[in-house]
Amino acid sequence: MDTSSVQYLFKERKFPFIFVLSLLLITVTVFVFTATTGPSSSIISYYFQQPPLVRNATVSKTITQTQPPPPPLQSEDAAVSKTITQTQTPPPPSENPAVSKTVTQTETPPPPPLPSDNASVSTVVTNAPTPFTDKTANDDYNSGNVTLGQSDLDLIKWNTCVPEAVDYIPCLDNYEAIKQLQSRKRMEKHERHCPSPSPRCLVSLPYGYRLPVPWPKSRDMIWYNNVPHPKLVDYKKDQNWVRKSGDYFVFPGGGTQFKQGVTSYIDFIQQTLSTIEWGKHVRVVLDVGCGVASFGGYLLDKDVITMSFAPKDEHDAQIQFALERGIPATLSVIGTQKLPFPDDAYDLIHCARCRVHWYGDGGLPLIEMNRILRPGGFFVWSATPVYRHDEKHRNVWNAVVALTESMCWKAVARGVDSNRIGLVVFQKPVSYSCYEKRKENNPPLCDKKDGLNSSW
Repeated sequence: MDTSSVQYLFKERKFPFIFVLSLLLITVTVFVFTATTGPSSSIISYYFQQPPLVRNATVSKTITQTQPPPPPLQSEDAAVSKTITQTQTPPPPSENPAVSKTVTQTETPPPPPLPSDNASVSTVVTNAPTPFTDKTANDDYNSGNVTLGQSDLDLIKWNTCVPEAVDYIPCLDNYEAIKQLQSRKRMEKHERHCPSPSPRCLVSLPYGYRLPVPWPKSRDMIWYNNVPHPKLVDYKKDQNWVRKSGDYFVFPGGGTQFKQGVTSYIDFIQQTLSTIEWGKHVRVVLDVGCGVASFGGYLLDKDVITMSFAPKDEHDAQIQFALERGIPATLSVIGTQKLPFPDDAYDLIHCARCRVHWYGDGGLPLIEMNRILRPGGFFVWSATPVYRHDEKHRNVWNAVVALTESMCWKAVARGVDSNRIGLVVFQKPVSYSCYEKRKENNPPLCDKKDGLNSSW
């Protein structure tokens, strides 16, 4: 029997299957009828009109826009913008033919050309704010609350500085301000005197500049052309600060007080006072009058971080040498201004022939050291008054001892090495209760308004 005939299906009572089949045929018929007469006919016809997809081929077609073109964009130069009708013709046939179309568009003038790399004019920076002179405006600008106006968007031209500016430091080389100083007895000329407005020019690299020698090799040698200042080679040749060797400056680790090298000197300090224990009890050090900062550079081997500082004086480029070597250092001086460090900051302060008159000006230089030295911290002083006994040196020694006693400091160790170079170690008291027990309030206690962060 033919099992596929309709009679067989009725005979076998397979009515659900016949019902579903009939419903499907009716649905298809209705869909085809409405597709050819209703709004959706465009969709179906579009689908069936598409050519088969071909890989790596671009369809060429022409699109005619029937809508009116949009109004021209308004530019700041009203006479520049215009509306044109442009027909793009396809390029010659290729493997990937381009799309040809007719478009109505608005043409705006092309942007100005970018400055050439070889242009003789200075670099132009756009959208840069003009400098503020009002402090409130500065605070608002730093906090992001300023609405930039047209004047803030004016072009700023950055000229190239003169070649001499390689070593120019605006706040330390402000000669006009230095000339107007009433006194220079307290190192005022080496303090910061920033010009207003500050210079706006780009500093060029020194001639022949190279990428710095990587650490730790840089501690012992740097490129000569990066800091081309050979004055210290002759000026300190007997003390082995720095030597010139071919294309390099070499740092043997010598110093004014380091007759046997800085490593031996560092060990000598700990031998004088074993409590110091580099890298354990003492980990943060300030080196005053650091020279080329060899002391701080070699303390890194002891897990000690040292901030080295010195003024910009006749010791030409000493801080530039230190920074090029990769040793933390800054230009500063103990004068009439506070040092930029908070109270109780350092475990140990070191001075090796740093030429600071600690007892001068009522003892203010040493009082400043007392401020930034932590309770229980050490002050290491290696200078001729410590180990020479003529009248001049004895007077200096007695003045320093009297000042330290008035601040409750104690001389906890004193020693002389094999080269007859000596040092003394003073310790700051752990508690401030000693200040209240002094017979005289001299030096006086600081006001409460001079808080921990007042120096900042």
